[in-house]
Amino acid sequence: MELTVRRKAFLEELSKVVDEAVETYGTRLRQIEIMEDSKGCYTVLITYDSESGR
Repeated sequence: MELTVRRKAFLEELSKVVDEAVETYGTRLRQIEIMEDSKGCYTVLITYDSESGR
């Protein structure tokens, strides 16, 4: 099953959020989507497999 986690970040924090997602989910990571809102804040959607080895 795939799960999605939402994180909020400013531009200068985006690389840290992406690095943490890669370290945390590793090969289970499926997708990272970054969207900017009207105030210049970013929403990062991190999709990963909930079960490893399947």
